[in-house]
Parts: sequence; structure tokens; C-alpha cells
Amino acid sequence: MTAPLSFVRLRPDTTGTSHFETLSIDVVRKDFAPPATPFYVSELAPASQCGFLKLPAGWVGDTHPSPIRMWVFFLSGEMEFEASNGEKRKCVPGTALLLEDTTGDGHKSRVVGDADALLAVVRL
Repeated sequence: MTAPLSFVRLRPDTTGTSHFETLSIDVVRKDFAPPATPFYVSELAPASQCGFLKLPAGWVGDTHPSPIRMWVFFLSGEMEFEASNGEKRKCVPGTALLLEDTTGDGHKSRVVGDADALLAVVRL
């Protein structure tokens, strides 16, 4: 076993206020794709849909809950997310964010910079 992978999740507390928190995912060395050399793999979670989102430069999403529970993978462009408790996080290409704030106050989001943002999403 190696050190867990670390990601960020955005989820509501019992009062509906959203917060960022660290999500650790364990990985173990497996013979996952023989004859390739074994490598580190996490448990595979069920997913029901996947797709892409393209948000134009300057796009702003006022406070809203996530429409679905989903992983968001940032492919290009940059975005900023603001939890309803006021904490902000910048998401750049290579970032993965688990959005779980489907109830409560939700979050704000916006594209920052001059480039469109391209995201891959996986519905859980």
C-alpha cells in the first residue's frame, strides 16, 4: 500500500452550509492490466453517466446546489469555487473535485482568466 491519494470534496453540513474538505482515497498495488507491470489502483466506484461541460470565459454561476453528485475533472481553463461558508478554491487543469452539495446552500462558481473552461464530469 502507498500513501492515500488526496482530493477535495465540497459537501453540505447538517445546517446546509457547504464546506470544502479533504478526501483521502486508498490505493493498492494490483495486477490491473496484465501483461502490464502492476501499479496502484483505488477501489472502483459505481458511476452512471459521464460527459463534458464547456463554460465560456467570464461565466459566473451564482449560488446554487450541485445538480447531481459528481466528480469534476478540470481539463483546460481555470475556475474558482466558493463554498457557502465563504472559503474559495481555485481549480486548474489536473484538478479533481467531488461535488456533493446537492442540498443546502450550495456554492458559487466562475471561470477565471481569458480562456473557456473544459470539464469532464462523472455522475455518481
